[in-house]
Amino acid sequence: MRFGVKIIGGVLTALSLGVFLVSCADDQPVQLTERPQFEVQANWEMDASASTLSFASSYDGDAFTGSFSDFTTQIQFDPDDLARSQVVVTIDLSSVDAGDAERTDALPDKDWFFVKSFPEAVFESHAFTHLGGNTYEAKGDLSLRGVTKPLVLPFTLSIENGVAHMDGTVQLNRRDFDVGRGMWESDEYVAHTVEVNITVLARKITP
Repeated sequence: MRFGVKIIGGVLTALSLGVFLVSCADDQPVQLTERPQFEVQANWEMDASASTLSFASSYDGDAFTGSFSDFTTQIQFDPDDLARSQVVVTIDLSSVDAGDAERTDALPDKDWFFVKSFPEAVFESHAFTHLGGNTYEAKGDLSLRGVTKPLVLPFTLSIENGVAHMDGTVQLNRRDFDVGRGMWESDEYVAHTVEVNITVLARKITP
């Protein structure tokens, strides 16, 4: 699939995006809201080698996928005490790999992630709900490119012998976070919808 200078749309919270183009808008987006900060007393440690954060969308109707190789978690979670559970996921946006060198090089640019001014995306939970069986949802805020929006992340969770395995999927609209500016604001080439997938393997921290 040949993109030339045509760039993919991206996440995050997945998830959530040209190098050769100059945006007709201002270089600096407006900080819409202040992002809250949690002090998380982590009781789980993520295994980075077994955890993944990826995204999927489409260009001209053709599907593509990408991923972030560098993200961290702070996890305080107890399925029997959801009220005291908190999670913070921090994503290094410069670690993106879009499966194509030209696309990957373009994503940090000001029309997309604008990594120079906004190097990280952060999801911070506010509340967890058990939906039955091994299914849960986390309600929180996703901050990306200076914009903070509420996000509900459904996920499945299994815990066995001190090892937790979590899988979550959520769909985002990249334009909600000012991702894809100038000619990329429309979905003529790059879809607005981005699916973000996160898998976390974590081990219980022994006091």
